[in-house]
Amino acid sequence: MKKYFIPLFILMLNRISAQSIIVGFYNCENFYDTTDQIKVIDEDFLPSSQKNYNSKAYAIKSNHLAKVIYGLGKMEKSNGIAIMGVVEIENKFVLEKLIAEPLLQKYHYKYLHFDSKDQRGVDVALIYNSTYFEPYQYKPYSLTDADHFNDYATRDILYVKGRLYGEWVHILVNHWPSRRGGSFLSSNKRIWASTVCKKIMDSVTKIDPLSKFIVMGDFNDNPNNTSIKKLELLNPFYSLFKNGYGSIAFRDSWSLFDQILLSIHWAEENNKLTNYKPIIYTVSDMIETQGKYQGYPKRTYDGDRFRGGYSDHFPVALIFKPNLSGNTLK
Repeated sequence: MKKYFIPLFILMLNRISAQSIIVGFYNCENFYDTTDQIKVIDEDFLPSSQKNYNSKAYAIKSNHLAKVIYGLGKMEKSNGIAIMGVVEIENKFVLEKLIAEPLLQKYHYKYLHFDSKDQRGVDVALIYNSTYFEPYQYKPYSLTDADHFNDYATRDILYVKGRLYGEWVHILVNHWPSRRGGSFLSSNKRIWASTVCKKIMDSVTKIDPLSKFIVMGDFNDNPNNTSIKKLELLNPFYSLFKNGYGSIAFRDSWSLFDQILLSIHWAEENNKLTNYKPIIYTVSDMIETQGKYQGYPKRTYDGDRFRGGYSDHFPVALIFKPNLSGNTLK
C-alpha cells in the first residue's frame, strides 16, 4: 500500500496545481432586495413600483447572477472562482442570498462588503473562495470630497489584502462615477477616483515596493482614457479594446468599462501564478435577442418591462495558470 500512496498523492497534487485560477469582476446592475430601505433611494425596486420588483423577479435575478459566477468558475479546469469583485450590490443580504444559490453552495463562497454613502444604496464587494484566497486586511476608502462630489455621494473603493494561491496580493474593487452629464463634463470625477486609487497603491508600495496589485472595477472609462492611464498599471484588456470588444453597449457603440489591471510585478517569472489571459464572459442566454437592444447584454428590465435578463454589463475575468515550476498551493 505504501509504495502506491506516494505516486497517488503526487498525482492528486498535480491535478490541483493544473487548475486555473479565476479572478473576475461583474457589475450586477441594480441587485436589490425587495425591502424598502429608509436611507436608500430604492423605490424603483420594490413590489409597489412600476417595475413590480417582487420576490419572483428578485429570485430570477439572483439565480441568473449565480449562473454567471458558476460558469466563470468552470472555465479551463477551474474549481470555482478564486475572487470576484461585484458592484451595484444593495447590501449584505443580497450577497448572502447569492452565495447560497444551489449552483454555488458547494463552493462555500464568502464575501467582504461595507455600506457606502451612495444615495441609491449600491455598493462594491468581494466574493472569494477560501480554498484559493485568504483575506488578511480590508477596509473601504471614500471618494467623497467637497471639490469633486459636492452634489452627491458615490461608491467607496474596497481595499483587500490577502493571499491568493500563496501570493500576497492587494485588491482594489472600484465603481467609479458615471458619465452622467456627458463623458467630458464628468471626467474630473473619474480622474479624482483614479487619484485616490493611486494614492492607496502608493501608500502600500512605500512599505513594500514589490507589492502585487489587482485593481478591478467598472471604471466608466475605457482603457485609453486618462483616468485609467494615471494608474500606471498593466492592462491585459487593452488589446481586446483595440480590437473592438466591449463589456457594455450604448447607442450601438461598445465600451470596455469593466477591466482588471495588474501591477508590473505580475510579469515576473517567479510568481506562483502566471500566464494570465483576459476574457469578456458571455453565453447566449446573457445576450438580448429582440428589440432595439438586440445583441446588447440582456438586462433584467428594459425600462419598467421585465426581460428576465442578467445585467447591462458582461463580466470580465483573468484566467491565471499556476506556475508548476514554483511552489504548489498551500
